[in-house]
Amino acid sequence: MRELMRLYGDYLTRLAYVYVKNWSNAEDIVQDVFIKYFSAQQYRGEASVKTYLAKMTIHKSCDHLRSVKNRLRILENFWKSKKDTMPSSEQQTLKKLEQHAIAKAVLALPIKYREVIVLFYYEELTSLEIATLLDTSENTIKTRLRRGRQLLKTSLSELNLRGDFL
Repeated sequence: MRELMRLYGDYLTRLAYVYVKNWSNAEDIVQDVFIKYFSAQQYRGEASVKTYLAKMTIHKSCDHLRSVKNRLRILENFWKSKKDTMPSSEQQTLKKLEQHAIAKAVLALPIKYREVIVLFYYEELTSLEIATLLDTSENTIKTRLRRGRQLLKTSLSELNLRGDFL
């Protein structure tokens, strides 16, 4: 057990970090992967142990990215990181209301559009990285991005809002 952790721990942590972009979460994911590997023993020897553990890490990272709690944290961090350049408190209030409406519209999207919008715009992954993460083709991701943007445009235009990314 210690030998596998010594051999692959750093590699798997870096791999998880590529997806979740947070070292603490990446370490937690790798710990969960090792616990699952040693408790379940579902490894059938069809691929190398390193490949098997890497695939488990990718799946666990995807699960983390899809979690509702994580999506809300990403949106909160995104809005906090935006610099507010408006001087008056009235303008600041309007900006916050607009940001809240955009976040609400994103969270109201069907999951297949919401996850690619969040990964592309908030996590800043490329369409190829998202395709790898979700185990689907890049063209499917591009289609979902386009349709997700269209749905956002429609819902935000009803509120007279336009996101910078639309």
